[in-house]
Amino acid sequence: MKCPESIRHCEVEGLRVGRFKLRNTTTSICYRIGSTLLDTGPSNQWRAIRAFIEKRPLHQILLTHHHEDHSGNAARIQAQTQAAVFAPASALERLAAGFQLYPYQRFFWGLAKPVVAQPLPSEVQLDGGFRLRVLPAPGHSRDMVCFLEPERGWLFAGDLFVAPKLRYLCRDESLSQLIASLRAMLRHDFDTLFCGHRGVVFNGRRAMQEKLAFIEKLCEQARALHARGQRTAHIVRKLLGKEDITHWVTWGHYSKRNLIEACLALDEEVFDERISA
Repeated sequence: MKCPESIRHCEVEGLRVGRFKLRNTTTSICYRIGSTLLDTGPSNQWRAIRAFIEKRPLHQILLTHHHEDHSGNAARIQAQTQAAVFAPASALERLAAGFQLYPYQRFFWGLAKPVVAQPLPSEVQLDGGFRLRVLPAPGHSRDMVCFLEPERGWLFAGDLFVAPKLRYLCRDESLSQLIASLRAMLRHDFDTLFCGHRGVVFNGRRAMQEKLAFIEKLCEQARALHARGQRTAHIVRKLLGKEDITHWVTWGHYSKRNLIEACLALDEEVFDERISA
C-alpha cells in the first residue's frame, strides 16, 4: 500500500497517510473539497499533510470524530491557516482538553494536540455550491458523524464503513449503536462512499448493506451457538478464527472476542427493528 497516496474523485481530493502501511486501518485518509478539509490525519504524518493543505487556501476543517488519526493535525492546521475547525458537539471537550491513548495508538498515530473547535451545524456550505448534511453516526465512537452531499450522492463516512466484514471490535465501541447508524445511513440516497481508511468505495450503499447484513448474520450465529451451550471462546474460533496479531498488539483492546461478546449482549430490540425494517 503506497503512502502517502493521492486520491482523486471528481472535485474531491484525498491523501492517504500512515506510519505503517500494514492494512487499511493503519493508514488514514483526509479529504478536501475546495477550501474545506474533512479530517486531518494523524499527528505523526504532519509533513505530508502540510504539503497537502498548502496547495491552496484553506478556510474550514470538518472533523467526523475526535480520534487521533482524524483530528491529530487540527491544531497545527488551524495555527498555520487560521481555518475554522468544526466538530460534533460531543467531541468539543475531548478535543480542547486532550484525551488518553493506549500505547499502541500513540505508536501508530501519535498524540493529537488540543484544539478549540466549534460545533458543527446541521448543514455546511462549501465552495462550488456543495453542501454537506451532518448525520449523527455513533458506534465507532459516541461522537462520530457522517457528511452527506445529497446532490452528488456522496457520503463521507468517517469510520462507519472501513470494511464489508467486521471481524474485530474495540472495547469502547458500541455494536448496537453501530448497527443503528448503518441502518440510519441506508435510509439516505448515496452511491459513492468516501471512507476514512479504505478510500473511495463505488456502489457504496450496496457495500454498506453488505456490512450490515454480515453483522446481523454474525450476531444470529453467535447467539444460536450460545443458546446451544457453546462457550464464548469456542464461538469466537468457530465464527471468526483464532485471535491474531491485532489482539496482541492492542492488548485485547481490539479483538474478535470483543465482537462476539457484543453480539451476545445485544438487546432483542435490535433484532425486532431488523424484522420491522
